[in-house]
Amino acid sequence: MEHSNPELRQEHRLLAEESIFLQVAASSEDGTESPAMVVSHSMDISASGLLMVVDQPLPIGSIYPACVVLKKPEGRFQLIAEVKWVRPEADQWRVGLALFESEDTDIEEWKEVIAVRCTP
Repeated sequence: MEHSNPELRQEHRLLAEESIFLQVAASSEDGTESPAMVVSHSMDISASGLLMVVDQPLPIGSIYPACVVLKKPEGRFQLIAEVKWVRPEADQWRVGLALFESEDTDIEEWKEVIAVRCTP
């Protein structure tokens, strides 16, 4: 598994433990795929990315629909995220996600909320 440098983000990061839901495909015994959900939390967030912790690695380069639920201000954001890097840590995995500019997502609202949270 490839481990890239997680320190590549250009934007300010906020230490934040927010809920993240990734819609991934799960394979069944008959070889078919069905929707499955990975539920986790962030360690930090920025306007264009997230650092999250999961119980098992996710494939680098995979793209998933994501929902991020913020505590303050309260909000739910539908986003598209790509797995950029994966790093083992103890019995978990740290995963770096890049957020895509995409229609039918809340990326613009997300960026506005993050900009407000980054303002001292």
